[in-house]
Formats: sequence, structure tokens, C-alpha cells
Amino acid sequence: MSELTPDLVTTAIQNCGPGWEAAGIQWQLITGPPTDKPATGVICENADSLAQLTVWASGEAELDLGHPTTDATTGIHYDLATLEDLNACLDKLTELLSKHPTA
Repeated sequence: MSELTPDLVTTAIQNCGPGWEAAGIQWQLITGPPTDKPATGVICENADSLAQLTVWASGEAELDLGHPTTDATTGIHYDLATLEDLNACLDKLTELLSKHPTA
């Protein structure tokens, strides 16, 4: 069972915000409707990439990354159980957004 409450996910995302902003990444927190499996996530964008990370209270997470000038997309599924897992997932998101595609 996951320990990832929507509040915990929100806080972890907000903690990444200043670093993303310093790197030129625009971001927006997203929250799903109240259900028995609530979701929280973030949409991030920079000049090279657009990404969305959705984390469900069950610990399932989907990270989708696309490049606005190409049709290239990447999708990664995670099964998160702890805050450390979530932080590793957010680190991966930051890493992917920091890479600049080569032409």
C-alpha cells in the first residue's frame, strides 16, 4: 500500500518548483476530482519539452514526455510506495526536462 497522500504529493511537487523555475521550466500543479483513487500531478514545459506526471494515491504514476517540435514521446510507468520513490520519480522528471534534444 502506498503512503502517498495527495497532500504529500502536492508538497513534493511544490518543493521542486523553485529549482524548475531557476532552470526555465514552467510548471502547474494539477489535481484530479475527488474519487476513491485521487490523483495529483504536474505539467511542466520548457523550450524543448512538455511533460505531465500523474500520481495516484495507490502509488501508480505515469510520466509522459513529449517534444513540441517533433512527434517523439516517452511514457514511463512507476509503482511508487514511499516518499523516496516519489522523489526519485520527480528527479527523473527534472533530468528528462534538463536534456536538450539534438537535431
